[in-house]
Amino acid sequence: MRSISSKLKKLTCSTVLALSCVGLASAQSNELKIAFPVDIPSWEPTSVTFPAGQSIYKAVFDSPLFVNDDLELAPRLIERWEWLDDSGKRLKVALRSGVLFHDGSEMTTEDLKFTFERALKKKTLALNGMMPSLESVEIISPSEAIIHFASPTPTAPISLAFLSAYILPKAYFEKVGEEGFIEQPIGAGPYKLVDYQRGSRITLEAFPDYWAGEAPIKNVTFEIVPDASARVAAIESGRVDVSVQIPVRDVDRLAANSNLKAEVYPYSEIYILQMPSYRPEFQNEHVRRAMHLALNKEAISRAFYKNKAQPISVLATEGSPGHIDFKVDFNKELAKAELDKAGYSKENPLNITFYSTNNTFPSDYDVARAIAQMWAEIGINARMEEITVAKYLELSHSSSLDGVMLYSWANATGDPEIYTGRILDPRLRFSTWKEEGLAEILDALNTETDESKRILGYQELNKTVAENAWTIPLLQSISTIAHKKDLNLETYQTGYILPQYYSW
Repeated sequence: MRSISSKLKKLTCSTVLALSCVGLASAQSNELKIAFPVDIPSWEPTSVTFPAGQSIYKAVFDSPLFVNDDLELAPRLIERWEWLDDSGKRLKVALRSGVLFHDGSEMTTEDLKFTFERALKKKTLALNGMMPSLESVEIISPSEAIIHFASPTPTAPISLAFLSAYILPKAYFEKVGEEGFIEQPIGAGPYKLVDYQRGSRITLEAFPDYWAGEAPIKNVTFEIVPDASARVAAIESGRVDVSVQIPVRDVDRLAANSNLKAEVYPYSEIYILQMPSYRPEFQNEHVRRAMHLALNKEAISRAFYKNKAQPISVLATEGSPGHIDFKVDFNKELAKAELDKAGYSKENPLNITFYSTNNTFPSDYDVARAIAQMWAEIGINARMEEITVAKYLELSHSSSLDGVMLYSWANATGDPEIYTGRILDPRLRFSTWKEEGLAEILDALNTETDESKRILGYQELNKTVAENAWTIPLLQSISTIAHKKDLNLETYQTGYILPQYYSW
């Protein structure tokens, strides 16, 4: 928290206004306003896989385990974990002592059991899809439990740190019901929700009994600002203290402002083109290969991301376990030849629908338009349609997507199961490529307890995916941020915005 010396007070305030100046500094140190691009779809955090909202969920609910900035697992609400044998089917966990929910009740393994077994009964919950092999939770004591899996699940600890893995308060949830919980949610995170205006504002207040200590900044407001230019204006005018996912073109200008800091940084998400296999136009392998070969990814990175977003050819970032040295190079002539094999050309073009968000991640719609232009040069007419993340999830979850989607796939863990294993699993609702034969391959990989064999298998699969263009890897994601210079703020390669660690 920032202090003001007596000398500085004399220079900046008259004797009459001294107390007012101290009050202003104190107010700033206790408040933080963040211009954020999207609202969350639900206050039931186990019901959705919504990467863009994880910063908000982690502020209110916390998570059982956590992936740190080195993409390593770290304790959180679960303090210790261990496999009881080599089967990969029995994971013993110990909850951190003294963790309280926002209503003052203590978190116990009853809450853990309730949360995970509720997901077993309610198949529509995203948590069910994230941990499909979950079988039961056996309580040993109020602080210890054994999570049982129906099949070997070596990456279960990683899932406990990822999307949808939050522990709900059993007594409160059963008292108010699901609708009541969504209306007035409580968690065990560093902040509690005090006001929510859908599509407009999320107001949080530091929870004084948070297990890791009260957050330095007491009041945090996420202002929902979908338009990127409006987020830029908000930070420039001083209306907010932090603005995220701003256009890359504005970063240098904002960084030149003596009152601000601004930067572009890569993180562990990837930009991909999701292909719906259930649409006949995408069932032709020559069409898909042509679409991939036509993309000049280096030019896209240079034009929109100052070369910070690294081109990728497989569903993994360089340095992550599933990465392999395999590249699909831009080749317009070869792309035309592949498209010709499918019976299409500039004279007889293929017409498709191409979806993209606008201002959800930096330059998303501009990138989509550039891709559409590259496709037009080989004989693919892509009709652009703007879409929200929520609408895309609705379409993909119901297998109703009728075109290609430019999407940013979250994987704060870097593990290949959460890249390829989730993107291509035909049984999962957020998979758009429904290649049934992949289920057996993925089951074998996901139950492989020999880590070296598991990773090698994913690397080989990643090459096959790229060769067949079942989904098209584009770039390693980048994030952008601008904030007031006197705010102590760190960026993370997970891409999270974590106000509980900020201070003035």
